[in-house]
Amino acid sequence: MVTSSMFFPISAFAAATLSLALQVGARQPLEYAPLPANVYTPPVENSTVTLLDLIGSKPELSTLGEIIQMPAGFAQALATEPTWDFTFFAPSNTAFQNVVTYWETYAATAKGKWWLGNQLKYHYVPNTRLQKSDFNSSLSRTQTSTYLWISTQIKQEELVLNEVATVIEADIPVTGGIIHVIDRVLDPSAQIFNEDLPRQDQDFIPGSCSNDALPYC
Repeated sequence: MVTSSMFFPISAFAAATLSLALQVGARQPLEYAPLPANVYTPPVENSTVTLLDLIGSKPELSTLGEIIQMPAGFAQALATEPTWDFTFFAPSNTAFQNVVTYWETYAATAKGKWWLGNQLKYHYVPNTRLQKSDFNSSLSRTQTSTYLWISTQIKQEELVLNEVATVIEADIPVTGGIIHVIDRVLDPSAQIFNEDLPRQDQDFIPGSCSNDALPYC
């Protein structure tokens, strides 16, 4: 027997699809999709210090705080309390002053905002809290949330990434993670990849091929 209630899921799905289509239709082709209205953000405890809290509390990271607002969803994601460990290399205001004009022009475009989000993820290492003391003078590689690698090495007591960015403030604790402030922006297109380099000791990142024994690698 078919009842009216059986049509509700189909009707609800159709209504949601129509609503989405109207939203998409209102945008111009190749326009960057904004964050949908009324996106739920989980509440956090008063004692929690999120990554976004830390960035907002440091004047030398004000440019980073502005840039995080550009790719849809990044500010909301970084304002939540993670249930995993992480490490984040935070570019300082000086780091963004060292990028070329083309970088700023491209970042303002629709495709540039997608690229900017990918670049921010290149500074994020999920599932592992890496302190400065975890690195040494041997050139090694660390995998990021983009699955791409950065090189890491202690040079003259300073932690250097991709042989160009220096950690200028290390081991800043936040809830679930460790933050290091760096003086250069890390670019995924300039990743350091050499299979002969030793890997940094870090937990597995789901979806990556850091474990060669996985069947999809």
